[in-house]
Amino acid sequence: MMTAISLLAKKFMDWIGKRRWLTWLLRAGVTGLVLLWVLSFIDFEQFKQITVSPAWMPLAGMVLFAWLFVFIGAVKFWYMFKAIAPVPFGRFIVHFLVATSIGTFTPASVGDFSLAAFLKHEQIPVHQSVSVILVDRVITVSIYGVIFLPLTLGLLLRTAQLWWVPSSFVAIGLLTLIANGNEKLRVQGQRLLEKLRWPFLTNFVMTTSDLLRAHPWTLIGNVALTLLRCLTAGLVVQCALYAAGEFRSFLPVVLATNSISLLNLLPVSLAGLGIYEGGGVMLFSRLGFDPERVLAALIYQRVYVIIYSLVMLAATYLLTVCQGQRLKAS
Repeated sequence: MMTAISLLAKKFMDWIGKRRWLTWLLRAGVTGLVLLWVLSFIDFEQFKQITVSPAWMPLAGMVLFAWLFVFIGAVKFWYMFKAIAPVPFGRFIVHFLVATSIGTFTPASVGDFSLAAFLKHEQIPVHQSVSVILVDRVITVSIYGVIFLPLTLGLLLRTAQLWWVPSSFVAIGLLTLIANGNEKLRVQGQRLLEKLRWPFLTNFVMTTSDLLRAHPWTLIGNVALTLLRCLTAGLVVQCALYAAGEFRSFLPVVLATNSISLLNLLPVSLAGLGIYEGGGVMLFSRLGFDPERVLAALIYQRVYVIIYSLVMLAATYLLTVCQGQRLKAS
């Protein structure tokens, strides 16, 4: 673990160096500008009064569901990884917690793929880890983009016509599952990928294909756990809204929460900071929510994530130091 953390720290410093400090500075600038825009959009005095006096029971519920959200994330990743390499869940969740904590303060690519760097020490090749991470990411983004986003737009436009988008997604998934079972189609697809000479894409598609053929229930389980995690994310924000004094039904909250989660993936700010909150205020206010209370709720959520990540990284660092001292003493 100590070696893995050292390597990851070096990678992060390399990212900041080599003229990438300008990219970091630009992202920090975008974060600052969006936050300033959000503050200009709301009544600051009302926002301040709401923020400093949260309801503590719903806030405790937010923390509880946030822990459940992280746990489900660890389970769904581990469930995918154990199909290609048996990793004890106890060791896996430690790697996962550290990687997600790092992702709070880094670009998405560093946060996501730091898990692959850790799992290398569990004898899992990096290309396999990255392929599994990409498969999970594609599933997650697809669910955000073709289920929650269209349903949110349907709620905004007050129309049920956009239900055809998630229905089509399910149909395409079933057709892909059937086509992957045909050996001839699979071989032709592999040859086509080899002609493109994109090893990264080839590894990703073939890993997905192997999982579909050999472990179809693993992918189905991942989809089910992803949907459960999306519902849990909605409960996190629902409790945060209750803490801010905003009481609304769960359906618009869970739809909007998972729609704005797409903003965290945009490489224009630091871990979605500012973009997520700005998009949340805009979307929730369009759905009739009070913007000051929405921003307060999202600030509660963001502050908790930052505190949790700092505590996790500090604990990991202290354990690493203690382990190093024990090795020297022995």
